[in-house]
Amino acid sequence: MTRASDADRERALRALRRHYAAGRLDAAELEERVDQAARARYRAELRALFTDLPGGVRAGAAKGAAARVNRAMLRAHAGTYVMVNGALVGTWALTGGGEFWPAWTIVPWGAALAGHAWSSRAVRRALSAPRRRQLTR
Repeated sequence: MTRASDADRERALRALRRHYAAGRLDAAELEERVDQAARARYRAELRALFTDLPGGVRAGAAKGAAARVNRAMLRAHAGTYVMVNGALVGTWALTGGGEFWPAWTIVPWGAALAGHAWSSRAVRRALSAPRRRQLTR
């Protein structure tokens, strides 16, 4: 766990005031959360103050989960490509060579994998794009 700095607490207080001004918190909730923010020792305690507010932890957690799933799927796709096509090339080599028939799977599947890698890059860039207003970073 990372300890919260005075600047972290101040950002959280400003964000809470913005949510109050937007009508998402009533005065009693604001007072309670401001007190919790002032006493927070860890960043996780500050993030917990925003879980039910727009742009809070849930949005960040969803982005992180999407990025992890995206990387895992690309890794699985590439690993399967290498294993299957490696087995096909091995089979081709063991059967005496001849016409390179594994190309019938290597080329189209390689094109699909390249497309997956390209779109994965676009997803990573979209997920890492800075938000317009950071609430509690």
